[in-house]
Amino acid sequence: MESILEHFKAITAIPRCSYHTTKMKEYICEFAHSLGFSVHEDHVGNILCHKGAPQVCLQAHYDMVCIGNTHPIEIVMEGTLVKAKNSTLGADNGMGMAIMFWAMEHNENLECLFTVDEEVGLIGAMQFRLPLKSSYLLNLDAEEEGEIYIGCAGGMDVIASLKLQYMPLDEEIKLYEISAFNFTGGHSGVDIDKKIPSAIKALGYELLKHEVLLVSLHGGERRNAIPKSATAIVASKTPLHVEDTRLHVKSLEKGSHTKYIAQSSSIIKALGAFAQGVREWDRELDIPSMSINLGIVSDFEGVLRFDCAARAMDDENLAILAHETVAFFKALGFEAVQEGWHGAWKPEMTLFAQRVQGVMKEFYPHATFKAIHAGLECGELIMRQAKKIEAVSIGPTIRYPHSQREECDMNSVSNTAFIVQNIINTYKE
Repeated sequence: MESILEHFKAITAIPRCSYHTTKMKEYICEFAHSLGFSVHEDHVGNILCHKGAPQVCLQAHYDMVCIGNTHPIEIVMEGTLVKAKNSTLGADNGMGMAIMFWAMEHNENLECLFTVDEEVGLIGAMQFRLPLKSSYLLNLDAEEEGEIYIGCAGGMDVIASLKLQYMPLDEEIKLYEISAFNFTGGHSGVDIDKKIPSAIKALGYELLKHEVLLVSLHGGERRNAIPKSATAIVASKTPLHVEDTRLHVKSLEKGSHTKYIAQSSSIIKALGAFAQGVREWDRELDIPSMSINLGIVSDFEGVLRFDCAARAMDDENLAILAHETVAFFKALGFEAVQEGWHGAWKPEMTLFAQRVQGVMKEFYPHATFKAIHAGLECGELIMRQAKKIEAVSIGPTIRYPHSQREECDMNSVSNTAFIVQNIINTYKE
């Protein structure tokens, strides 16, 4: 559908990395006003637009994960696939926004909610307080056509930090840089079970094999992305050769590197022992029940920091996983805290969900109900409304979100748009 693609291109031309979304917010407000929608903005930047007497509220978030050269995003078409050159595409959730813009042009009774900073902990959804006029919420942040999501994982971030102590390097010791780069990357929720290797973990495994001292360490791109790259500068008394062919090692001149990290052993043990990936499987839903991703390792002003994203399909297991992770880091001498809690959206078979399935089956005869091992804003949004709101999440097919391989199938976008319109039409009766 050409008009939706044009909306998406306009969206990708505007900067909207999480925490840096002001220009996108202004664009949404101007677009909605131009079509005669009433526009309300709350204290954190959520934008609620309505027109007429709506029964259905469409919802998407307007920030994106920015990896690579996203200023600007360069769109590439390969047949029906939309991709980006050397960056994340931002179809998560820009394509949902584009469908909403298209729907706003074609409906006189509609409500649209654009939430902010979803990618950094559902911040907008967790602080949303404006009353919805509609009784039905249709989230457009799912990433597989023909599937109807009625539940999602909760999330919690665990931040471990270690104040570094330094010791002088021996004059005779040699320095090396070990780097893991050009790993696949992926979403720490929906891709966590796809056996995508972590660059941080690959580097950690390699460091465990050698008698080395750490001089510096950094890796990863986003807390909620499987790391694509990681680099360590190490000191070794013997020539260093790596066994992992995905890693590269080169010798360095000492230059300004005159000290090593005194806690090298504990840090390397933490990297090696951290249990990256799926921790427990939900056989009924056939998705991960619990998982954790070590997304970022950073060294800033003498403090080493590990950023981890924990997920679980129920709040009790999420709390257990977060506490276990804190205990793991503390046992190795780190300080560790939990932050950014958002609860799981427990699957529920509502009348709205059944109606959505009836519409979906016109396009996808085998449309099924599912839950997703990632954060959707539905649970946070509906629990903050005074009246009962029924919610469902659908969306076009988006592959490899949160990575530079991200791509979106425009055929699925077209189908999703028609489904959205038919759902809106259902509630005109």
